[in-house]
Amino acid sequence: MPNHAQLIHASDPAYAPPVIRPPSPASSVGTVYEPDQTSQSDAELSKEEFEQKWLAKLHLDDLKIEEEDNLRPVLIDPRPPPDSPEEKLLVQNILVGLRSRVRQLEEDAVFQQLTMRGSKVGLEKAPSTSNIDALMRNMMPTKINGPRISDGPWNRKREDFDITLSHGTATREK
Repeated sequence: MPNHAQLIHASDPAYAPPVIRPPSPASSVGTVYEPDQTSQSDAELSKEEFEQKWLAKLHLDDLKIEEEDNLRPVLIDPRPPPDSPEEKLLVQNILVGLRSRVRQLEEDAVFQQLTMRGSKVGLEKAPSTSNIDALMRNMMPTKINGPRISDGPWNRKREDFDITLSHGTATREK
């Protein structure tokens, strides 16, 4: 039998069939997991106690900073002696609270005005001229007070020109 390369037919795939095998175990890629076991102390707890334990560890039921600030008593305790550090601290805390409330109310007012006013895009005045040079001059003011540039031919209408041909030259008559 002659020793020659096998002919590949057009119907045969030009690549090898995929190798199908199970995935590699986790230990083969360097990852080792501990067995999932509940500790003895957690196993002795009821479901509710277990949930409470982990809620306390995760601080999920704790108040946010804003909520803690709102828990301060609204009424002022009996007034401390005048010119004492307690009075200064009390006045400072009251001023901080009032300033933050005023700032919040101002931000709310600005937001409400913006939402009530809505968009004014449709109310903007359209350009009043079709003269491109005038529009460009208005959009890009220059500090040069030199001679003004005359209108280009793109701003002239056909009626502005009365062209007559005589001896091969065009003359403009107005």
